[in-house]
Amino acid sequence: MDYVGRPLLGCLFVALLLLQWRFPLRRQHFSVLHRLVRNFVLSIPGFAIARLAMLPIPIAIAFWARDRHIGSLNWLQLPTWAVVIATFLLMDYAYWWWHWAMHMVPVFWRFHNVHHTDLDLDVSTAARFHFGEMILSIGFLSLAVLLFGIGPIMLVVFFITLEAATLFHHCTAFIIRSCSARPIQIGARSFAGGTSCIGR
Repeated sequence: MDYVGRPLLGCLFVALLLLQWRFPLRRQHFSVLHRLVRNFVLSIPGFAIARLAMLPIPIAIAFWARDRHIGSLNWLQLPTWAVVIATFLLMDYAYWWWHWAMHMVPVFWRFHNVHHTDLDLDVSTAARFHFGEMILSIGFLSLAVLLFGIGPIMLVVFFITLEAATLFHHCTAFIIRSCSARPIQIGARSFAGGTSCIGR
């Protein structure tokens, strides 16, 4: 993750940042520098948790589950291509429900609301998460890995893909947002399918 994922995601972040600066979708309330500093400061605790626990703990559980043949994909003798497809389908669907819970469960919404209070939605908003939500996500991700039997390597591949999709989805470049899916309304809160790789 450190040697491949972070440089890849960093380059994608810069590319999307330049793209939305060159082709803005709407007029922003604050300057680019103001938004970047604000969201970066808010995301520091979350980055620390993600680096120290959010991925390392589920990866350790993935190794443990694989060695003991625990979880759906560890029980089934599937070819590699089927494991790849199953991993993305299962994890994407699980994340969809996790994001639904973040919107609809009041206690979870108190944490997730930090992400939605950004007046200027842009690619930096993708990193704007309350550290409490990151801590809760450790439990969810660990449980999903255990139940589905996600392999360590596939977990890293999925996580990199998920974060790349998150950056892409939050980018407000006109040529990107014109292709995005319209959000749907559930109750009093707008919900765009959010955390899944498909339409996050």
